[in-house]
Amino acid sequence: MTYTIREINLEDLSAWWVLRLMALRESPDAFGSEYSTHKDKDPFPFYLDRGYLAGGPDTLFAAFDEHGRIVAQAGTRAESGKRSHIGMVISVYTHPEHRGNGLATRLVQAAVEHLQTFPEITSIRISVNSTNASAKKIYEELGFVTWGEEPDAIRAIDGSCHNECHMVLGRRST
Repeated sequence: MTYTIREINLEDLSAWWVLRLMALRESPDAFGSEYSTHKDKDPFPFYLDRGYLAGGPDTLFAAFDEHGRIVAQAGTRAESGKRSHIGMVISVYTHPEHRGNGLATRLVQAAVEHLQTFPEITSIRISVNSTNASAKKIYEELGFVTWGEEPDAIRAIDGSCHNECHMVLGRRST
């Protein structure tokens, strides 16, 4: 199957949101956000008010299958203030039927390349549930290294807690 990776536009936002809700519902331990608090949100003000489709560092990406359906996603977000040199890759998810096709790798690469176009961003980071070995392996293969592990960062539905690995790609001189 052929896939296209690109930034989403306004017309794609509803479909991107449907997959985001599926990610939160089907893989709750992978994300800090919760399905129950997002399921009734309107994605348009949620993302548009934050500037996600305005061409800045905060951007949403998707993998589209040959029928134009969004089957995987990722986003980027820049920190602000004294942390404005930090760009984050966020919300990485691939629909289970499309896993194993390198989509997460391609999406994270696109996100990193996007963040690298902003000279003020000198550190690119990603976080992952410490139990998600496959995601951590992808990020390591792309050059991310763990700089710290936050204990009990994510509370699972069953009440157990998982650590979160914080990873950094590297630094560019300013």
